[in-house]
Amino acid sequence: MKKLLILALTLFGLNTSFAQQMRVIEHYSLGYGFDKKTSVPSFMYSQTLVMGKKSNFAIGTGFRLTTFFAKDKSYTGATSQNKGVSVIPHPRANINAINIPLIVEFKSKKVLIGANIDLIGFAFGGKRDSLTVNNTTTQRLDSLSFTPPRLNLAFGGRGLTNNEVYVGFRPQEELTVKVGISFLFTQYNARYRRNNKDVDFGRFKYDAPIMPFVSIIFNFEK
Repeated sequence: MKKLLILALTLFGLNTSFAQQMRVIEHYSLGYGFDKKTSVPSFMYSQTLVMGKKSNFAIGTGFRLTTFFAKDKSYTGATSQNKGVSVIPHPRANINAINIPLIVEFKSKKVLIGANIDLIGFAFGGKRDSLTVNNTTTQRLDSLSFTPPRLNLAFGGRGLTNNEVYVGFRPQEELTVKVGISFLFTQYNARYRRNNKDVDFGRFKYDAPIMPFVSIIFNFEK
């Protein structure tokens, strides 16, 4: 992981020998985002390279496991074939995702501000049906069902991605508490039955643009 971080910094135009002198910090993060009838627990393992004369800048990556639960949330058609259709997955939406994030932070001794974005990953979860369909098209949508897209792409390009902006407080070097807002994007692939065959019906999306979250991070210098 350290070599990967050094390579990433080199690609950003920093000198490799300079990067090798930086501190490498290992992080284990437990997070929880929440909204009305929505909950998003997460776990992230990451490593950051800390640099600067006062060690006030960090960049890193790792992996994040995110689980999304939402009840009575409406998903809207995201492709040309399902424009004008909205659905509510039954009994509730539930998608899991493993993504690779990019992390950037500016920090002082006790306080930091930062952001992270999910770049790419994959999603998994069970099949969902819909008992609620609002359809402004002329299509019959019997037996509509949903499964998570397998591929996740940044900023809602596909699948489930979680992106955060936050302020962190460090009561001690080994512990950080972060609070902020999460920009969450989720999608389902839809299919319906016609003439006893499954027919692809494109992707449906639900975006939670501003969701508060809190996380606790345990830090270990390597």
